[in-house]
Amino acid sequence: MLININYMLTIISALLFLGGVSTFSDLPASALNSPDITSNDSTSNDTFITQKTEMSNPASPAVTPQGKIPHQIIFGLPLHDDGKIWTGVITFNASKPIEIEVLHDYYPKIVPDLQHGEPYHATLPVNKSGTIVNRTIALSTMTMFTVRVTDTPISTGSFVFTGSAVVFHKTSGEPFTVTYTVGAVAKSPNH
Repeated sequence: MLININYMLTIISALLFLGGVSTFSDLPASALNSPDITSNDSTSNDTFITQKTEMSNPASPAVTPQGKIPHQIIFGLPLHDDGKIWTGVITFNASKPIEIEVLHDYYPKIVPDLQHGEPYHATLPVNKSGTIVNRTIALSTMTMFTVRVTDTPISTGSFVFTGSAVVFHKTSGEPFTVTYTVGAVAKSPNH
């Protein structure tokens, strides 16, 4: 029996991160049968566990370059308001080939010169305490998850991530559906 070493490493990493199967023992039995599981620790917003099926929505024209690219998006993990960084594991299955973007706050201490160039980034309008402010983010776009199980290619996979948010994304503007499970912990960076 052949075992894909990358698959095994992903599973091992996920188990080490989540602390093994016992991590889910504190969920009530009724939650394990729920089609939409979300857990927010009542004492902290630093742990985020959810399982959802969602349909994409058009991205705001304010987010897309000059509003010309008709993106469809789903935020699988929201931007953290206090500068904390998420680390976790996400597993998903999408109805069509999609991209996944891990977002990173982008405020370089030294503006990169032309020789070095700048990372791919965008400015998002975000709600901060009732006020809309601009937030600059660098985007790590991943497209390695497309497979062909039937005649229709789909995106499916599981990966470990670290960043400010995770977005399921389609630049063609074509709507899609994604089912996903995410377990993440937010921590303050070591500046």
